[in-house]
Amino acid sequence: MNESMITQQVEQYKRDILMQTRQSTLLNYTGAPIIDEERLFFTLLPLLNGEDWNESERISVIAISLIFSALAAHDLVKEQNATSREQQLQVLAGDYYSGKYYQLLAKDKKIDLIRILSECVASITEHKTRFYDQQNYTFEQLVGSIQLIESKPIEQFMEYYSFHEYVFFMKEALLLASLKKEIAAYERMEVTLYINKSSVLKSNVNLLHAEIKKIENSLIHDVRTSELLKDHVKHAVVERVTKCSLETQLREG
Repeated sequence: MNESMITQQVEQYKRDILMQTRQSTLLNYTGAPIIDEERLFFTLLPLLNGEDWNESERISVIAISLIFSALAAHDLVKEQNATSREQQLQVLAGDYYSGKYYQLLAKDKKIDLIRILSECVASITEHKTRFYDQQNYTFEQLVGSIQLIESKPIEQFMEYYSFHEYVFFMKEALLLASLKKEIAAYERMEVTLYINKSSVLKSNVNLLHAEIKKIENSLIHDVRTSELLKDHVKHAVVERVTKCSLETQLREG
């Protein structure tokens, strides 16, 4: 499988996810659900690496993606200076995506996975409050919360289907991607999901830069020396891990 085929797989799953919301009149007001292609790529890591994959895994991936779409829709209500009507529509969109993920898994008789993911969403909500309340969380605790928020449903999916060995790569890559986006947005004085809400992160941006460098270097080494990942997957992961750095270098000349 080459890069073109990997891209095709990711795009096909993206279309499958969008198909689940195609009949929603909410699309006329809120647009298509937010689907992070990098997150989707790392969710599909076992499939791209040649693991056995059937219809249940496919349905579960779509459900996981809809969970993140629901969370993103609800985040927009908090982050945007929207009118009351727009806020209500975003809430409805998030609720709709949540209902669709539940419906998909229930139809596939994955009631146990629904329970696991429901607990997971509750945990994400709890960790998001760390960036709103006034308690003193450490830098390490906040970075850990970011990683959980960005990857926990995928971790549960991988554990559920016994793709245990992929969890580390996925979690580190998604944490790295999130931190890079946060730093880039913060330095452009744009809205961020985490930094602007936390005095600890704002006062330790230099530590975030160091954390990014440490994670990236370690992850690239682990990917390249992995006995689990096939060569085409190693190349695809490293390309995505370093993409943001390359773009930054080009932008800065």
